Amino acid sequence: MRTLIMVALLAFNPITMGVVVGVQWRNEFNASLAKGYAERNYARVCPEYKAASTWDRWFDSNIRLIGWCDDYLDRV
Repeated sequence: MRTLIMVALLAFNPITMGVVVGVQWRNEFNASLAKGYAERNYARVCPEYKAASTWDRWFDSNIRLIGWCDDYLDRV
């Protein structure tokens, strides 16, 4: 019983909830920044990704970093 009370106090503590909400907000904010970057730059970056072979997509570190271009290949 004591453990249940301690877990409830820890889980519903305003500080704990603030940290959880802050981390969630940060993750959503970073995702929106990445999505905005991709929307602005896919026309310039993704043709190189589209022209790369599967081998290059898997093993070339420069091409692998632009793997987000998979979502934009239909627009290129």
